[in-house]
Amino acid sequence: MEQDTISELEAVTAEMAELQDLGSKRLSDLLERRGTLIRRLIGSRFDGGDSRLASIIAHADHLQERLQKRSASLRGDLSSLDATRALMGAVRSTINKPRPGGVDISA
Repeated sequence: MEQDTISELEAVTAEMAELQDLGSKRLSDLLERRGTLIRRLIGSRFDGGDSRLASIIAHADHLQERLQKRSASLRGDLSSLDATRALMGAVRSTINKPRPGGVDISA
């Protein structure tokens, strides 16, 4: 049973690595399934020294790091969009102001 769970966990982790879309439903499903498999292993008396499990954990750490970097990059992109919108709003308000009609020198 433990070997099957480790194999399933390995397959889930490999599929996570192939996904490119962070917002996909499938990634969410995989994360949930992965958590279930890890809880199943914790609840059993598994051999913590299994080299496949150590490899899966190292790969998962690498994936998590990449996902965190990608998320930070997306957050940065979104913030720059907000700053750009604010700047464009300021420019529009300046451009849309009526221009003075000239100087009245009739006095």
